[in-house]
Amino acid sequence: MDNFYCVKGNTWCIDTGATLMAVYRLNEHDIVMIDTGLAYGRPETKCIMHVLDGFQLNVKAIIATHGHLDHIGNNNILAGKYDCKIYMYGSEAYNCRSVESMRIQHTGVAYEEVKDALVKMTSRVDVFITPWEKKINILGADFEIVHTPGHSPSHISIITPDNVMMAGDALMSKDEIVKAKIPYACNFAVDFESKRKIAAMKCDKYIISHRGICNSESIADEVEANIEYLKSRAEIIHGYIEDGMCFDDIAAAVLTLMNIKVGNRYYFFDLHGMVKPYVQYLEECGEIQAYYEKGYIRYKVL
Repeated sequence: MDNFYCVKGNTWCIDTGATLMAVYRLNEHDIVMIDTGLAYGRPETKCIMHVLDGFQLNVKAIIATHGHLDHIGNNNILAGKYDCKIYMYGSEAYNCRSVESMRIQHTGVAYEEVKDALVKMTSRVDVFITPWEKKINILGADFEIVHTPGHSPSHISIITPDNVMMAGDALMSKDEIVKAKIPYACNFAVDFESKRKIAAMKCDKYIISHRGICNSESIADEVEANIEYLKSRAEIIHGYIEDGMCFDDIAAAVLTLMNIKVGNRYYFFDLHGMVKPYVQYLEECGEIQAYYEKGYIRYKVL
C-alpha cells in the first residue's frame, strides 16, 4: 500500500492524504500508533482501517501528541475495536476525556449548537503521562517523551526506539505551512522555543503530521521556515491594525481582508482563538500596545 510505508526500522507511517500518523511495529502484527487522525466525515477513519486490516495489524496502544480533534479523532473507535490503551499528557488529557470538560472550554457557543462536535473531540484516556516521565515503556519498547508546547499547551513529541521523532503539530512542513492563512500556535514565543528544541534533538528522521518526513540535515531549515512564515503572517495582521481598534475589530479585519469564510458561529469563535496569539505576539514584540478605555481593551500601533 502506498499510504503505509517504512520510515526507519520498525517505525512506519500511515498517510491519509491529510495527515501523517506514526506506527511502531512491536512485531509483525502488534503496533503502537502515535495519533489517530480526524474522524469527521470518516475518510481518514476508512484509510486507517484499510491499512490496519490489510496488514492484519493489532493496535496495542495509542500515544497522542496533543488533544486536537484531528489527532485524537479515532482514539475511541480504535480503542473500542482493539481494546488498546490510550496514553496522553497534560491539561489536554484531562480536558478531552469528557464532554463536560470540553464544554467548559467552549463557552462562546450554546451547548446545543456544539454538543455533537464536542463528542467527536473527546477521547478515552487510560494512562496519564506525568510531567516527570522522560520515557514510557509499552510492551518492552521505550518511547521518549519530549515536551514541545506552543501549538497547544501540553503538546508532546515522541521519539520511537528507532530514533524517529513524531513531531505532531509542533512543526509543519514548509510546503504545507504556506497554504495556511493563519497557522495556529497558542503562544508564539513558546512555540518558537519548542520548534528549535526539535531541531536540536538530532533524530535520524522526523515525521511531521502536516505533512512530511525529513532528516537531521534538513530539520533546521524546516524549523526556521516555520518561524519565519509565522512572523510574516503576524506582520500582515499588524498591517491591518489601526489605532483604537479593540480585539474584535482586529479579528474582523483579519477575516475580511484575508477573505476567510465563516460557515457558522462555532467556526467564528475558533478563528477568533487563532487570531489572539498573533495579537499577543505583536504586543510582546513591542509593535502594538494595549490600553483600557471605557470598558474596552484597545490597541495602538507603535
